[in-house]
Amino acid sequence: MIKLERNFTPLFFSPQNVSRLTEKFKSSGTHVWHHDDVKNSLMELSDKKCAYCEVKLGEKSTYHEVEHFKDKNDYPDDVIEWNNLLPSCRHCNGSKGTHDVVEEPIVNPFEELPAEFFYIKNFRMKGRNEKGILTIDVLNLNDREHLVKPRCETGSIIAEKIEDSLTLFEGYLLNPTSKNKRKLIGTVRGILKECQRSAIFSAVSANVLHTSEDYLTLRDNMMAHKLWDEDMENLHIMSSNIQLPTTA
Repeated sequence: MIKLERNFTPLFFSPQNVSRLTEKFKSSGTHVWHHDDVKNSLMELSDKKCAYCEVKLGEKSTYHEVEHFKDKNDYPDDVIEWNNLLPSCRHCNGSKGTHDVVEEPIVNPFEELPAEFFYIKNFRMKGRNEKGILTIDVLNLNDREHLVKPRCETGSIIAEKIEDSLTLFEGYLLNPTSKNKRKLIGTVRGILKECQRSAIFSAVSANVLHTSEDYLTLRDNMMAHKLWDEDMENLHIMSSNIQLPTTA
């Protein structure tokens, strides 16, 4: 989970339309949130990822669902309230079910900083406090097949690419050609891009990157040889901003 920003309000959510659709839901139970403007806008907010677990939406087994943070039946006045809607995968939406977030609050990534509530250990989410622990339990954020295994696979890919980059750096030192330089820089920049907020499981990837001794050594060495440019440093900083702690 990473911090998300709700930095726009779609025209669909005009006060008049919200009022009309809210009354329609109350009177008939119509799924008034089933509208392309709603789904597409939510997907834009989260880079087409689940707001809770960071799987890519719209792919096999990760159907995009509109999630009501406050349950639509318990809080019908918020059924089509823009700030109450989140993009979610079926796993997280189904796990949360009708959980009452007012009575038992869980983390809302649009309103709170996940790093204050979670840390990662062995590719499993851990709670830093009661709210974090409850959120993990309610959303089942450590489901082995849906989340832990894919996180592990994603992290392993990043770790392997870091090792490959070290080899490329050593090769460049032995034979400092333009071709070897381009290959090294391209590979490292690719790793950094896989650890940005738009990537699947970006918090995990960023953790693997910034806790890797090999990566830190590689970065220092590339800086020393003037191979580390401003673009790479910006990507480094942005990825560090989304990583979760590794201890409580």
